[in-house]
Amino acid sequence: MRKLNTSILFLLVTLLSYSQIITTNPAILTQESGAIEVIFDASLGAGGLNNYAGTDVYAHTGVFTQGTSGWQHAPTWLDNSPKYKLVSMGSNKWKLSITPNMATYYNLAPTEKVTKLAFVFRNGDGTKEGKGTGNTDLFVDVVQTGLNIAFTNPTTDQAIAVGTSINISFATTSVADLNLKINGSNVSSNPSATTLSYSYTFANTTEYTLIAEATANSVTVRDTVEICVPAPVTNLARPAGTIEGINYIDNTSATLVMYAPGKSNVFLIGEFNNWLQKNAYQLKKDGNYWWITLTGLTPGKIYAYQYLVDGTLRVSDAYSELVLDPWNDKYINDKYAIYPNLKAYPVGKTDGIVATLQTAKTTYQWEVPTFQMPNRESMVIYELLLRDFTVEKSLEAALTKLDYLKNLGITAIELMPIQEFDGNNSWGYNPNHFFATDKAYGTPETYKKFIDECHKRGMAVILDVVFNHATGNNPFAKLYWDGSVSKTASNNPWFNVDAPHPYSVFHDYNHSFIGTREYFKRVLKYWLAEFKVDGYRLDLTKGFSQKAVTEATASNYDQSRIDILTEYYNAAKSQKNDVMFILEHFCNNDEETVLANNGMYLWRNANGAYSQAAKGYQTGSDFSGLNSNPRKWVGFAESHDEERNFYLAKIEGLGNMQTDSVARMKRVPLNIAFTTLMPGPKMIWQFGEVGYDYSINSNGGRTNEKSSAWGYLNLAHRKAAYDACAKVITLKRLYPTAFTNGSYELNIGTTDWNAGRRIALAHTDLNMVMLGNFNASAPINGNPNFPKTGVWYNLLTGEELNVTNTAMTISMQAGDLLIFTDRKVNLPNAVISPKVSINCTVFPTITTGKLYVSTPAVVKSIEIYDIQGTRLNNVTNSTEVDLSTLNKGLYLIEVNTTEGKGTYKVIRQ
Repeated sequence: MRKLNTSILFLLVTLLSYSQIITTNPAILTQESGAIEVIFDASLGAGGLNNYAGTDVYAHTGVFTQGTSGWQHAPTWLDNSPKYKLVSMGSNKWKLSITPNMATYYNLAPTEKVTKLAFVFRNGDGTKEGKGTGNTDLFVDVVQTGLNIAFTNPTTDQAIAVGTSINISFATTSVADLNLKINGSNVSSNPSATTLSYSYTFANTTEYTLIAEATANSVTVRDTVEICVPAPVTNLARPAGTIEGINYIDNTSATLVMYAPGKSNVFLIGEFNNWLQKNAYQLKKDGNYWWITLTGLTPGKIYAYQYLVDGTLRVSDAYSELVLDPWNDKYINDKYAIYPNLKAYPVGKTDGIVATLQTAKTTYQWEVPTFQMPNRESMVIYELLLRDFTVEKSLEAALTKLDYLKNLGITAIELMPIQEFDGNNSWGYNPNHFFATDKAYGTPETYKKFIDECHKRGMAVILDVVFNHATGNNPFAKLYWDGSVSKTASNNPWFNVDAPHPYSVFHDYNHSFIGTREYFKRVLKYWLAEFKVDGYRLDLTKGFSQKAVTEATASNYDQSRIDILTEYYNAAKSQKNDVMFILEHFCNNDEETVLANNGMYLWRNANGAYSQAAKGYQTGSDFSGLNSNPRKWVGFAESHDEERNFYLAKIEGLGNMQTDSVARMKRVPLNIAFTTLMPGPKMIWQFGEVGYDYSINSNGGRTNEKSSAWGYLNLAHRKAAYDACAKVITLKRLYPTAFTNGSYELNIGTTDWNAGRRIALAHTDLNMVMLGNFNASAPINGNPNFPKTGVWYNLLTGEELNVTNTAMTISMQAGDLLIFTDRKVNLPNAVISPKVSINCTVFPTITTGKLYVSTPAVVKSIEIYDIQGTRLNNVTNSTEVDLSTLNKGLYLIEVNTTEGKGTYKVIRQ
């Protein structure tokens, strides 16, 4: 049906059926309608309440209004108030009464103009839902006062079988002269009436346009419905050489191939046929495959399309490289121009995610067409969530921070999932399309530019990918869905009805199905070839098996899982021989050893031990678990999924750590050094180098947005932590052979606490001795146990130490880190941050009001920070500042003078 408001197109009906999921009395709704009856047919649509035996069926209902988007005036999800309860009418029919009128029922403001009613029906506890085909919400149009017309049967564009007769009917809101036209011919009239009915037999396999027309007082209104009578399916082999997905033939033609066993027919709908089911766009059948060749395409134009399966189900293309989202795309450019000229969603034409195709795409001109991977065994990887990395939450903004990461010494960036995921605000572990970049961060071209710029700086790019599961918006999941139980249907070849392992979310992939494996092998090769990424971190690989397991048995040796992962790894290697393949596996050592021997790397979580050390606790702080042996573990003290080390230090640390940010930040390089300078590749979580100390569970939950930490660098003690970490990590970057092939001595267990933890490295390229005092407050006499006498160099200060006695001891304060090398390390200039001592006094250190600065230099600014690093105030060209408006507590005062900067602690009493 096509009217001025075409939202009722969302109510799809099944092939050979022209019943409606929702009918209303009156048939045409205006905002001025009185009491309204809404009849829901539970046997239609997704069927989640089909044959439901209970009596507790409720409507989750709201309205759409002019000038707003999305549901308005809806109750909470499980609001079981009497007004939302439906009454059974028998035969799968349920009735909702909207009384006394729409305005009162929905609590509308006088100025609100309703455009449609929205519904999801459910049982009392919400475990069963009545929705549209494809699990869509249900909508009913609300028209404005005046002469209106609408078909009451059929109500939507649809397909029917040849020879089907339909009692066509339509109604108006006031008396008018009525006419029914079919394919331009007037077939029935009814003057001075409000309804018209006419039985018509659709005798030919073609398309029919039904027009309902009403004229009164020289005003004519119309409603239109398109009926397609599909021709028999043509069985024909698909063109030689074509594969599933989009096959670009030349600049004006493409062949689309879809695997959909058990389906009766498939049509292509899109902007080339105004989203209507047309016989000219019916796909041909080749066994379990369906295909169509499009010609006459405009080179470079982006075409939006979907597959219409069995006349009811609209799905996108799992191989599309750009998809359009009706729910979230409209918000992408709200604040920043993240995706300029994003193609608009075809509102009112269809529903659900839409695929696109584009011939003659502009080729990205790579500045680094071939990238030499850094030494994988000595990598320091920076795990990065684009959403939280910058204020702008975009790739363009992240591009401006790449020199910061290069200067930190990072050799690889691991991007948390960037394949198209549900919503715009996410960690990305809810993917729906695996060939498409998520638009919330930028355009495909910007992704390529980001990777190119990383390569120009010598940094590899690793993608975090989620092959264990997909959401319900995934085309493979939508194709075979059992609405009666709200689960994957048992005939879905790609997905399991129930996951065989206890870690499942969304829809669990069946990796034993060859189609699943072929799909993901293509995904792996695509990103390596098209975006020139350098490797992957694969999420939840423990689930890549069809063996039924429990929490207790899931980690046991599983040869089938090894074979599947090795098959994926070999596929990636066939595209890029030195690809980095990291598995979040956490299985038994015998299985992980086989995978490591096959060339893959395993995630190694040591968060607990490093958190204990950050807090100053000896117990539970053994670092030995981070030692790669064989060196195939990517170890980390923090990841996206673990609590932040220095948040725990802030709330549970010993000594003065809970109240003294300066004391805490002194320990950041200590943790980073004893993480990154261990044998094997290591990973740090974003902003770990500046002691990020907001909880993973802050701002309402672990996956919710977190503040970026760029303001930290305005604080001298935070900047000092970064500078020291940069020297540490850069050392590993400068001497990869030594850190890969050198001999290690590791004194990193709990028994090494009081004497100072020690890592020694011996190699012809570099000898290194590192000592750390992890005590919260107690000093120690550390024993570096130098392997030879002579001059050694302090990496962090550049000072020389002439060692004449290899058994010498060195006094170390709590939190001290010492790194000595047997050669002077020439660090890049950007890493070196010499200490600046300024002649300055801040007083009083305990105050209820003003604070004063005394210095012979000129004071340029005084900045006040809380102990979390948030800047609260900035005073320029003054030697005093008023703290009386602040809450009681500890604050950091940074004084910026013509001699340099100094940081001081002050208590507001």
